[in-house]
Amino acid sequence: MAIEVRNVATDEEFDAWCDSMDVGFYTPHTRGEGPRRRERYPDLGRIWAGYDGALTVGTLAGLDLRLTVPGGAQIPLDGISGVTVAPTHRRQGLARRMMAAELSRAKERGDAMAALVAAEYPIYGRFGYGPATESAQWVVDARDLRFVRDLPGRVELIDAEVARFEAAALYDRIRRTQVGAVSREGWRWDVDTGQFLRDGDPAPLSVLHAVCRDESGQVVGYAAYRFTEKWTNQRPDNTVYVSVLVATDPLYEARLWKHLADHDWVTQAVGPEFDRIDPLWRDLLVDRRMIAQSSAWDFVWLRVLDPAVVLSARTYAKADRIVLRVEDKDGYAAGTYVLRVEDDGTAVCALTLEPADVTLPVDRLGEIYLGGHSAARLGALGLVEEHTPGAVERLSTLFSVPIAPHNPMIF
Repeated sequence: MAIEVRNVATDEEFDAWCDSMDVGFYTPHTRGEGPRRRERYPDLGRIWAGYDGALTVGTLAGLDLRLTVPGGAQIPLDGISGVTVAPTHRRQGLARRMMAAELSRAKERGDAMAALVAAEYPIYGRFGYGPATESAQWVVDARDLRFVRDLPGRVELIDAEVARFEAAALYDRIRRTQVGAVSREGWRWDVDTGQFLRDGDPAPLSVLHAVCRDESGQVVGYAAYRFTEKWTNQRPDNTVYVSVLVATDPLYEARLWKHLADHDWVTQAVGPEFDRIDPLWRDLLVDRRMIAQSSAWDFVWLRVLDPAVVLSARTYAKADRIVLRVEDKDGYAAGTYVLRVEDDGTAVCALTLEPADVTLPVDRLGEIYLGGHSAARLGALGLVEEHTPGAVERLSTLFSVPIAPHNPMIF
């Protein structure tokens, strides 16, 4: 029997879809939560499944999100999530069919960009996605964390119920000015603050929630963390694990890290999985060797669906006029586009019949779009093609941003 790809149509099918996704993500113990999750996915037209008869063998969801781009504009974003294929149905093109169905629907809706967090690196470049932001996890030696200046703000602990709303409101303020940040649904804050528990989640009372307030009392930073107890040679050697740490300013971010390091018996603090690849507050340390990167990886991958829209939405580093040919084997973004940038950095982009200055694949356009990766680097590697001398260097300058794009949250 041929495998059918279509939208989930009923609540019963949605429950089966959730169970299949849980198995696909190796959390079969969370099966049966479809009814509780239903409100998270109000539009079943964004929920795709592969069916082998009545059996759900593939899952994919498209989330209604927003992406902050250079200049502060927020563009509609189709956030791809929940992608699984049953091990019994791999290598049959099911993921590609579900992805194609959702990307086609997204373009019909007017979403000019799609995004995802790739569990495995080689998969999604085939579908036109390019890695646009990077993240890292940092480990801080809490035994002698000193700063070159006084840090503003005061830190206080709050209850999880209060954190649910304070953290969400703060993050929404931060992501509106943070290039690369993606909007976040409220239910994720329910999970993060223990309002929605699953098997294996930390007990709510084991997680502490702290906010940093400025002189006026406004919340300007938030951290959620827990401890593990360890004794070495009868001396305390505890670790604090931070699941979330966000702030409006690197000074307030540093203040929260100081709060974590100031706990008695703590010798190290392990930061969030999705921290900045280059945290600005590190330069405030007396000894920068007190913070070390434990790991780093690609994070948000972007898939351009309409180059004219996304290239017109962001601002650029200088005035210029450049013609780009975008190659896209799936056709969504294919074409030649002229990008005209004014003195103030704003731009207009449209299809053109002019010869291209640069040709680049659509995944490479997604890679450089936020300014986190350089077109010149790609050119040096032969991954983009220059037709007009100096055009790749000009493209690099145009797309450059002063601070690397960053998205601090999973979606």
